[in-house]
Amino acid sequence: MAETKQQICAVGTARIGYRGHVGQRVLDTTVKSATGLGAVFAPTWSMVMDWKWGKSDWGIYTQHYTSLMRERYHANQVAFLEALQSNELIVCCYCNDTHSSTQHCHRYLLVDILHKVADRHQIGFKTLSEVYNR
Repeated sequence: MAETKQQICAVGTARIGYRGHVGQRVLDTTVKSATGLGAVFAPTWSMVMDWKWGKSDWGIYTQHYTSLMRERYHANQVAFLEALQSNELIVCCYCNDTHSSTQHCHRYLLVDILHKVADRHQIGFKTLSEVYNR
C-alpha cells in the first residue's frame, strides 16, 4: 500500500514589512492595513485601542480576540482552512513584542488558534519562531 504524506502547515510570526520568501504565504493580520484573507484574522479597532490606552488588560484582550476568532471561524471556516493549506504561513502585525519578551500580540494567540483548527481538521501543524528579513 502506498504511503500518503500528510500536508503540514508551518506557522510563524513576523513584524509588518516582512517580505517572505518563495513558498511562504505572508499575511498582514492588522486591523489597520489587512486585506483579503489577512483581514479575517485581524482584531477590531476597539480591541486594539482599549489595549493601547490601558482600558483592558491582556487577559481581557485574549478573551475578546479568542471569541472574535471563534465567531469568524463559525462564519467562515473556509478562510481558516485556506490559511492552513500553506506550506509556510507567516502572520504579521505592527507590534514590537516578540516571543522573547511579553508575547502581548495577537500573532501569538492566532498561532495557537490555528494550531487548534489544524488539529480539529487533522492537518499537520508546526510552529515556527519569529522570522525576520534577511
